[in-house]
Amino acid sequence: MADALGDEPDADGARRAGVREQEPELLVAAAAGDHDALRWLLDEVAPIVYGFVYARVGGDEGAAEDLLQETLMEAVKGASNFRGDASASTWMCAIARHRLGRYYESERRAEVARRSLRVVDDARESDEVAGTAELVERQDEVVRALGRLPALQRQVLVMKYLEDMPVQDIAAVVKRSRVQVQSLLQRGRDGLRRELGGQGA
Repeated sequence: MADALGDEPDADGARRAGVREQEPELLVAAAAGDHDALRWLLDEVAPIVYGFVYARVGGDEGAAEDLLQETLMEAVKGASNFRGDASASTWMCAIARHRLGRYYESERRAEVARRSLRVVDDARESDEVAGTAELVERQDEVVRALGRLPALQRQVLVMKYLEDMPVQDIAAVVKRSRVQVQSLLQRGRDGLRRELGGQGA
């Protein structure tokens, strides 16, 4: 495995391409405990998966770390199923997406009222909707603001504006009607704007 992870500084691009081709082999080797393969998995792939889940759990580092660990364990357990049609990070983000679905469902069941929201002036609906995708993609205060929203509202916002899912598909995932999803999106946008407004954003 050490050869697959060669580190010649003048061949960085070629090295990455070589690793990409050998990702199925590397993942199997990581599952078998190979040191170099594990280093690749933890240093190269895990940070990408962590970044993927971090924003989707509202900046909750503990939850993101737990989901990352669950994803890594599932990926290692199913290493022989990875064929390399997509990159290892893409494949593992798909695993993480399923884990996120379970996380949202569990959080919704356990959720309690935990904050008071300050009311701010509403913007026009058209401006609000147009700006939501941009807001959700900002990585600092927006991620923290998402974390303070009710779980279901956060879930539909993430699916709509990060996953680019149509309302009909979101409705199927969260087991709500299209009208209910539209209402959740509206309340989520309102809550996100209030949270950001309360931070002086």
